[in-house]
Amino acid sequence: MVRVEQLRDLETAKQVAALLEAENARLHQRLEALVAEVARLKGEEAQAHLQLELTQLKEQLALMQQRLFGASSEKRGDKPPKPPRAKPQRGHGPKAQPELKVQEVLLPLEEADQVCGLCGSGLRAWEGQTEDCEQITVVERSFLLRRVKRQKYRCGQGCAPVTAPAPPRLIPGGRYSVDFAVHVALMKYGFHLPLARQERLYAREGLVVEAQTLWDQIEALAQHLQKSYEALLAEVFTSPLIHADETHWYLLDKGPGTKWYAWTVASPDTVFHRIYPSRSGATARTVLGDYEGIVLVDGYAAYQTATKSGADGPCPATLAFCWAHVRRKFFEAQKFAPACKGVLDLIGELYAIEADLP
Repeated sequence: MVRVEQLRDLETAKQVAALLEAENARLHQRLEALVAEVARLKGEEAQAHLQLELTQLKEQLALMQQRLFGASSEKRGDKPPKPPRAKPQRGHGPKAQPELKVQEVLLPLEEADQVCGLCGSGLRAWEGQTEDCEQITVVERSFLLRRVKRQKYRCGQGCAPVTAPAPPRLIPGGRYSVDFAVHVALMKYGFHLPLARQERLYAREGLVVEAQTLWDQIEALAQHLQKSYEALLAEVFTSPLIHADETHWYLLDKGPGTKWYAWTVASPDTVFHRIYPSRSGATARTVLGDYEGIVLVDGYAAYQTATKSGADGPCPATLAFCWAHVRRKFFEAQKFAPACKGVLDLIGELYAIEADLP
């Protein structure tokens, strides 16, 4: 039997949804008949209790249908219209380039052309007068074999000679500079350029290097930065308020266990990432550690588990929950409980205050 989530054909899915709706309606009618029968046998109190259960089932069904087939927006339609914005520039016109260095180039006339075309007399430069235009150009990257010569010194009294210190190296005796390792890492992780592709690109520019050598530079750089990476977490935990979240992290290998999770804790000016194979409460407990401040999280239950008593004791942090997730529950319930509108109005006032904050 094909499961509903395995359906790919839209028309078949519509037919299945219609059958499910008809079956639910039939079951509701049957349940209502049973409620009436039980009420007749047990009295009005039982009828009220069962009627409440029936109402809850109908609400759950309506919510499920809304999630499956309704609009996903949670807008209420009562937000005042925003003032019209200035239209962004379109086309390929010149754009400001505040980050580029400026190089001024003065173009003189060739000596043979410094003759007036009307009277034939010689031309002389008109000081301070130029006709200007702009060009954006590129200075090609080039690799350089720097041959470092460390100066030696000797004492006039015959003492041991002294040599100037060597430049820093990531790998003892290595041939590649720190700048080169940073460049390779930036190309790979900042611009997603694989090492094999870097190898081919650098070969075109005259540098013969293997992908394994490039990886050695990245690995050495990572070891050098390990202490800085660990210090980031300590820096995040100095803030009285942090944010925690997690998301999927897919591995390249196929098969079971290929989906891990990237966990993040962040303060206003520092972010710390780490990857774990689990999304459990125990992992959340490890991520939060002994942090004692306020942690802003979504509605995921793992964070609540982490702050409860367990084998390692509860995390001492205090949880603050995201208003967007809280609002969603009231938004879904307002169809069945009109009192939720007042709560949504209050949350809207909070959002209005937030919009005016710098």
